[in-house]
Amino acid sequence: MKASDVRILPALEAGESYVDSNFLLVETVFDDDGDTVTTIDHVSNKSVGGKDRWDVTTLGQCVPMSHAAAREWAVSFAASRGIPLVYERDDTRSGSYAATPSVEAAPASSASK
Repeated sequence: MKASDVRILPALEAGESYVDSNFLLVETVFDDDGDTVTTIDHVSNKSVGGKDRWDVTTLGQCVPMSHAAAREWAVSFAASRGIPLVYERDDTRSGSYAATPSVEAAPASSASK
């Protein structure tokens, strides 16, 4: 499989269910220190005792890596393993980082006495 054959889709929201049986999930967030970290999971559906079960293998957890680099790595990995789909979520793009000031500082006042 070529990297160009791997589909990249937005990760599902909480409460939604994945229906694909084999995919990678790439999630990037800010850690407590404000650094970008990424977790990559391989999610597949396996039959155990005649019942289908999700099998989640974490390939990297809280890895200090940008989302773009993680997505590129995930697509390459997926192509080399015949995994057709990469879901992605980049929470660093939302602009909701806690250390970002919510209000701009007011200019110094030059009011006279």
